[in-house]
Amino acid sequence: MPHFPGRTGAAALALTALLGAGCAAGGEDPDPTTTAPTTSAPTTSAPATTSAPATTSAPTTTTREPPDTSWPGSVLDLLVVEDTPRTGGYDRDDWGGGWSDDDGDCLNTRHEVLMAEATASPVLRNDGCLVTGGRWLAAFTGSTVDDPRALDIDHLVPLANAHRSGGWAWDGATKRRYANDQADPRHLMAVTASANRSKGDRGPEAWRPPDRSYWCTYADTWADIKVRWALTVTSAELAALHQMLETCQGDPQPMVVALPEITLGDPIDLGDPIDLDGTTDGGPPPNPGDVRNCGDFDSYPEAKAWFDRFFTAYGDVARLDGDGDGEPCESLPGGP
Repeated sequence: MPHFPGRTGAAALALTALLGAGCAAGGEDPDPTTTAPTTSAPTTSAPATTSAPATTSAPTTTTREPPDTSWPGSVLDLLVVEDTPRTGGYDRDDWGGGWSDDDGDCLNTRHEVLMAEATASPVLRNDGCLVTGGRWLAAFTGSTVDDPRALDIDHLVPLANAHRSGGWAWDGATKRRYANDQADPRHLMAVTASANRSKGDRGPEAWRPPDRSYWCTYADTWADIKVRWALTVTSAELAALHQMLETCQGDPQPMVVALPEITLGDPIDLGDPIDLDGTTDGGPPPNPGDVRNCGDFDSYPEAKAWFDRFFTAYGDVARLDGDGDGEPCESLPGGP
């Protein structure tokens, strides 16, 4: 399985100790019935001296039982099933309208994630506020990417999915915290734009990463996030998580402690959301900057409306129009 770098530092270490739910991803184990004859048939095992230390090799290292999906202490046991999730009322702007800059260093969440996940030293714009170069190993596909503009920052559990599974009841501050959460280094991930748009807001019952060796990590992380944020799953979603975890080489590590619901504490002060429709003194709306990816929109008309709102005054500030033909996010539903 390819290695997908995560954040480093105390937050990541603390989260790892709390969750204890990492797993080694990989393909399915070879069928023991195909390997057994080759190991036991020839006279290589005949010398009693080789097989004599049966007491040492007794713990059947050459055969492996299929994974048991009812692992005691599995994070799946903590998931709450709800087969009638809320389907209406989702509005991306309720979740902050774009990436925030919580630490005030002029790098918004998108660029913080790009900095953290770069496998080669990232290159910053002269003012230090945008990542303009580097190298990344994109989750979902396992591909290497050198141009940050080819990457989307994906919410592993998408915002619309979080809305349907309980987030609809959160206040605005909590939604913005979820949308920009970097405490869990797996919550936001750099992925290819095509993979992010293919995924959309679908769960594992309807979409799985093209890189099959990533299924174990994907399912384990999806479940961890749902538990941490007290979000529900559907029966189909839970069944898909079980299936994907069967690709793990061995059981995911047992949890040392049960994952608690996330402690929200005092809301992070993200300031007032930008009024994307407003104007200042009769002039154009405020420049939103590079705060949107195509994956933030559900359809081409929605992306086009946002693009046109700012294009005259600021140009393609969010780099939604890759080929410069005036048509942003053309691969979205309803595109030209």
